[in-house]
Amino acid sequence: MSITSRERRNLFRLVLFLISGVLAAFALGISARAGESHILIIPPDDGYGYQECLAEKSPCGLIVADAWCEAHGLAASKSYGPADAASPSIDETRRADIRPGSFLVACGE
Repeated sequence: MSITSRERRNLFRLVLFLISGVLAAFALGISARAGESHILIIPPDDGYGYQECLAEKSPCGLIVADAWCEAHGLAASKSYGPADAASPSIDETRRADIRPGSFLVACGE
């Protein structure tokens, strides 16, 4: 049983159509989430000594926040600071995870 050149072309077109459909769906999913941000909660007893940087909004705070986001596979940080100041902007389910003295880092997608 051999495949004719016409059948081969039709099969090739079908495969290209399916691949382009999957890629288009993937691209639309990414652009729909482009504006989202993820908020990471950094516990107060993490042990790395970053509290001074994040609390004072110093230049090292930006470095720590960006590194924390990148370590979680996200884009650079959008904002950071003590959780006490920003906790009203967090939903109820996440607010229960915040311990006193924690810090929040908002990361881009």
